[in-house]
Amino acid sequence: MSSKQKASSVSNANFKQALGIHLLIALMGELKLLRDHPPLTRHLDGHYEGQILGFVRGLRLSAGVIYFLRERLSATNLEVAWGHLVDDARDSCSPECDVIVHKKGHVAKWNGTEDPVMVFKFVKASSARAIVSCKSKLTDIDKSYPKSLKKYGVADIFLFAECCQENDFPKLEKAAKKAGYRGLWCLYLTDKDSPSFRTDEKMLINFGDAVHKAVSR
Repeated sequence: MSSKQKASSVSNANFKQALGIHLLIALMGELKLLRDHPPLTRHLDGHYEGQILGFVRGLRLSAGVIYFLRERLSATNLEVAWGHLVDDARDSCSPECDVIVHKKGHVAKWNGTEDPVMVFKFVKASSARAIVSCKSKLTDIDKSYPKSLKKYGVADIFLFAECCQENDFPKLEKAAKKAGYRGLWCLYLTDKDSPSFRTDEKMLINFGDAVHKAVSR
């Protein structure tokens, strides 16, 4: 293969990868900017006003992951939603699931109008193929979450964070797998000694591939 052909091959590969993760890259830029420059106003009584609430940031993160997985899994016959799992008898409800990859259909849907502000689904546990738990700034692992979903028969539980310190990533990933998650992925990695951060595009590609592989079994 000539050097020109090699360059073209690399370019095509990068283009395909960029198409696959562009939604996550855009989400990273948005959340990173808001984390670095929160619009704070300090009042005379000492309290701050104007910063985006943590749970709102968390919703934005999980929504971004949902949009990404809908694109990544668009060739499958699966849906991706935020909600709860319910057992077949409909008398037991799981903890909240940031992202559920499931077979088409649901038991119930909250606020699922034509132009909804929110869509929250109740999905049969037997229809679930994978769950993604989303975290903001990850410093430790919620070990109870995979266990709480075990009785609903979901084997593939993924952990996706907005960020964590790069030096901490290996031990957090190991702890996540030990707790029962399929693995740990981050939008970007931070450095505790500087304001710099790093985006690992291969990690983002791997996340999409890992979920696709799990739900295609």
